[in-house]
Amino acid sequence: MTRMVDDLDAESVAAVAHLVATSHAAGRSCWRCTPQGCEENAWARSIVDLADTDRGALERLVATW
Repeated sequence: MTRMVDDLDAESVAAVAHLVATSHAAGRSCWRCTPQGCEENAWARSIVDLADTDRGALERLVATW
């Protein structure tokens, strides 16, 4: 299997996820937001939580992308 992005790293993924999560927490919506919620925000929160609790697991996850 080939990785989607060779230079993607866990630190970059965590940084983007943090931006998405904090933007939504501040009340700003994105193009993926719906009245039922936002999949991007759910994804971002789960990545931020994983980065905070188990950085190794995040690194392993990103390595599969």
